[in-house]
Amino acid sequence: MQIQLLNRLDELERLAVAMDQLGKDWGIPANYIMELNLAVEELFTNIVFYAYDDQEKHEIEILFEHPETGCVLITLSDDGKAFNPLENPTGDNLVKSLEEREIGGLGIHLVRKMVSHIEYKRLDGRNILLLTRNF
Repeated sequence: MQIQLLNRLDELERLAVAMDQLGKDWGIPANYIMELNLAVEELFTNIVFYAYDDQEKHEIEILFEHPETGCVLITLSDDGKAFNPLENPTGDNLVKSLEEREIGGLGIHLVRKMVSHIEYKRLDGRNILLLTRNF
């Protein structure tokens, strides 16, 4: 299944509906779908807020694949500025108090905890983030 979303936060609703349907179609338990939805929403939101320097419409493509029982592959692709979220360390943000923490990095940390594998590549002017979630 593939969904194309515009770089607007109101598209999060379409994403949630698509992921709920995906869970039903593929027989994935609701708790796993909730975790995946949270991870994909975090990445989508980061793209909307940080990937573009203009106010133009951009499409963000999300491809969901279910190659075998117990596994889901998710590919997010955008034409924003090159950005490898895996190179954005959380540093010591995780041990600091809320008042001392720098902005950024915690969302990617959360995503890493919710997926089994994550990788990034830049190809033909697009950021491509590949997520694997084993169940």
